Amino acid sequence: MTISSASMKDWKYLLCVMIIFRFTESPARAADSAPTVVMGEAAQKNSALVISIARSGTLAKNLDAMGTVTAEAGHVVRIHPAGSGKVLNVAVVPGQHVHKGETLLTYQDHSLHLVRLEMTRAQAALATAYAASQNASSAYHRGYELEGTTVAAGETRRRLAIFQAAKDDVIARQADVDTLKHQLEEEYNSVTESDKAQTGPLDETSSIIAPTTAEVQSVFVGVADDISPATELMGLTDMSSVWIVSDILPQDAAQVIQGGEQTTELTSDTGTTLLKSKITSVGSMADPVTGLVRVISTAPNPDGSLHPGMFLNTHLPTREKTAGIIVPENAVTEINGVSTVFVSVSPNRFRAQDVHVGVTGNGQKVITSGLSAGERIVTQGAFALKAVMLVSDMNDGD
Repeated sequence: MTISSASMKDWKYLLCVMIIFRFTESPARAADSAPTVVMGEAAQKNSALVISIARSGTLAKNLDAMGTVTAEAGHVVRIHPAGSGKVLNVAVVPGQHVHKGETLLTYQDHSLHLVRLEMTRAQAALATAYAASQNASSAYHRGYELEGTTVAAGETRRRLAIFQAAKDDVIARQADVDTLKHQLEEEYNSVTESDKAQTGPLDETSSIIAPTTAEVQSVFVGVADDISPATELMGLTDMSSVWIVSDILPQDAAQVIQGGEQTTELTSDTGTTLLKSKITSVGSMADPVTGLVRVISTAPNPDGSLHPGMFLNTHLPTREKTAGIIVPENAVTEINGVSTVFVSVSPNRFRAQDVHVGVTGNGQKVITSGLSAGERIVTQGAFALKAVMLVSDMNDGD
């Protein structure tokens, strides 16, 4: 007998249960039409069986859709250089993850060279103005001390005026130096640019650096390209969180709950995991080209495993609800294509009860028929009971 839907992992588990069961209890059937399974306490413990009381409730219907991973609009950083020059090296490629402060690109910054020359001139002018001020100060104070003897009062006033002008010139020259210093420290050394890698005062190399941990989305320049502050060098995106965008029919969008919890399937070599995200936007107008309405949820992405352009199966919560018995998904198993729940009829005896499943969502299923509130059902370990039933069927067939 084979089970087409069982995975290799399930088959290994089934084999273990079969072995355990053969050394603990023998399966049996009740006289009524619903088959029963006997499993002793030891086998139940080994199978980690959990029995819970079935309770009635309502479950919102989920809308299945295709979601596309998209970078958040506010998380896109478009980088421009502070100066003009020529690209020396591009250190990254699109799709690459970078950390804050990591070098993305270096260029020969002609503007930086000009600013440094202006700084040299400004510092020289400041030194000259300061020397002139010192000389003017000395001349004024000598005249002031000799006023009325060898120096006339008019001469003292003239020297004071020269001294005041010299001091004003020092202030002006200091302002020039401070302006250029600010430009060098803030423009050519910012969250996106640094000149710290320069090897000497005549080195014109500037480095474009990552302002935050992000993913490189695009690179628009290459080696030897001429660039200026108007040139967009590359685009980075902070991928710590992303958008999952789904385009659905308008009538379906009207049922989607904004602020509700969306569930997205992430499939890998190790299996499928469910990612929870909050729906932040449900469009009110359909796209004139596609006729579809856009739904956006914001999903955490701390490990960077979600990349823009990925297509994922996703499930959107809706206002449509179904009443019935709410059970965990693991409580329902398929036997010969029929949805089945195991009901505890005595401490070691379980009845395989056929049920009809309404909707599934958030790890739960709603049973619309075949089960009543208050019944004790197996909510974990149903697969082990299924394995025991299969062993019993094989033995009966021999």
